[in-house]
Amino acid sequence: MRVKLVLTDIRRKVRRFVQAENGTATVEFVFMVPLFTTLVLLVTDASLLFLRHSTLMNVSRDTARVVSLHAMTPAEAQVYAAAAASTMKSAATAQVTIANGFVTVILSSDAASSAPFGIISYAVGDTISAVAISTMEPI
Repeated sequence: MRVKLVLTDIRRKVRRFVQAENGTATVEFVFMVPLFTTLVLLVTDASLLFLRHSTLMNVSRDTARVVSLHAMTPAEAQVYAAAAASTMKSAATAQVTIANGFVTVILSSDAASSAPFGIISYAVGDTISAVAISTMEPI
């Protein structure tokens, strides 16, 4: 008799536990926080990489334009572009060439230093580069 009462009590508690909805929001929250955090970090990395690429594109385009107007030599432009595109965290390398009446400016920078969380840097590789080509203006 005593065993039957204990089993009935256990069944009642298990049934009540299974049917209770207390804490379901906590379980959903625990599952969603890592996904939401990963999404926020991914968006942050992507935004910072796009910003870095935009900066490299702007500097390379401006440098190509200045060289095409004969305002700088390729050596001066290379130093200028590398300094203008560098930040505290990542240095940029520049290559300026004139061939067949075209100025080509290639800037590259480290992708890992631009994306601090490293979530998206595996997709873009080790470097971010920008290329600008401009026609030499007549003297």
